[in-house]
Amino acid sequence: MLQKAKFTFVVLLTAVLLYGCGEAPAEQVNTANVMEGNSTEETAVVIELQGDTAVLDGQAIEEFEYTWHSDPAKTEEWYEGTEPNTENKAYIAHDIWYYPELNEDGFSKVEYDGENEWAYHYTAEGYTDFIYATLPIQGETVPTEMMHSAKEAYDNPVLHITKPGTYILQGNWNGQIMIDLGEKEETFQDDNAKVKLILNGVDVNCTVAPAFVAYSAFECDNGWEEREEYSNAVNTEEAGIAIEIADNSVNNFSGTNIYRMLKPEYKKEGSTVQKKLRKIDGAFYSFVSMNLNGQEKETGILNITSGFEGLDDELHLTIHSGNINIYAQNDGINVNEDGVSVFTMNGGTVHIFAGLGAEGDGIDSNGFIVVNGGMIAGGTPSGSDELLDSDCGNTVNGGEVITIGSSRGFGMGEGEFGKEPPMGFDKEPPEGFEQGRRSFGDENFRSRDLPEEFKKEVPGGDAPKESN
Repeated sequence: MLQKAKFTFVVLLTAVLLYGCGEAPAEQVNTANVMEGNSTEETAVVIELQGDTAVLDGQAIEEFEYTWHSDPAKTEEWYEGTEPNTENKAYIAHDIWYYPELNEDGFSKVEYDGENEWAYHYTAEGYTDFIYATLPIQGETVPTEMMHSAKEAYDNPVLHITKPGTYILQGNWNGQIMIDLGEKEETFQDDNAKVKLILNGVDVNCTVAPAFVAYSAFECDNGWEEREEYSNAVNTEEAGIAIEIADNSVNNFSGTNIYRMLKPEYKKEGSTVQKKLRKIDGAFYSFVSMNLNGQEKETGILNITSGFEGLDDELHLTIHSGNINIYAQNDGINVNEDGVSVFTMNGGTVHIFAGLGAEGDGIDSNGFIVVNGGMIAGGTPSGSDELLDSDCGNTVNGGEVITIGSSRGFGMGEGEFGKEPPMGFDKEPPEGFEQGRRSFGDENFRSRDLPEEFKKEVPGGDAPKESN
């Protein structure tokens, strides 16, 4: 039987809340212990990351001089260099997608698809009426910090995982980790196209794009487009991407986003909305449904730091267990298929400090939010944002939801408000948090100081005002 849900408002934050969850051993966990804690009997492949090189089961992973390019003077993106050998389980290339440097004077303010944004148009002959890319309007000047040079992109190599299986990832990487099992049209329906990634003391830092991208793998809900009605009842047990946090490990992913880039063609006749080339908002991002869980002892930690959104999925995201901490300029977690996506929390602990830029919710679903167990704790500095914000409804069957600062608890207007804090509450909230309206549950009240590390700069600058 599910335990009775608890909903509590709290005002201050603690280092334990976001980046502690108790002290975890700093030393790297050995592979044998990882596999003891693994929930399957699969044989795992070990990938040892070494900055900008890597080793797979003792063999150096091959690197290719292969780069991605895009230019408003051309109508299609292209690649240059030696095409990688995708027959290997993994390879390294310099083909990261990113928002390229553009002349600031070439931008103009437009209304595009209901948003006021900076727009840069194609310069290719015959295509100058089409928008090449947009950026958010955050002031009177173009946010150039969201653009990146070709050199900076080259210095953020991509480690591609190309074959299904179980991989143990450990070490440091200055770039991006991508799961790419082949053509999306094929892997989407292929129930063998699955990857389990066991995080065993890994530190990934990408300065031009997301730190992790699951691009192509099996989609367990591959018939969603054929349905006419949707609900919060989804089963992601067979999802193509599974992330497992190894016991006694601390894992850090730091990245940013790629803002809207467009193709020079309209979605349909008579429309002014163009087909999307690319828009990847989260530092830890999946194009297909994904599961996250810890191992047996649940002593591992996953930290996500983002210059835009934190943990994103284009369809469904389920957290079964584990300790996950998110620090984001915009939404902490986002699942973004309109009226379809479901975020499900079955267990574990998720701490979210979101909306550190212009705005952002703790968890934002364009579909549904379901909490069956575990604990979600977090909030935003802005009183206009919610910890749980969904378009189609929030359902809390169990577990515990704790909101921090002035952020409201439920975007659907649910939850209890108006209770007075317990006796002895005399601390001021951290800068950027207002007292706002809040409710307190007597047995779950927490009061902590804002840790200094959360005043640091994160990649990508301030988050734009945008709703997905």
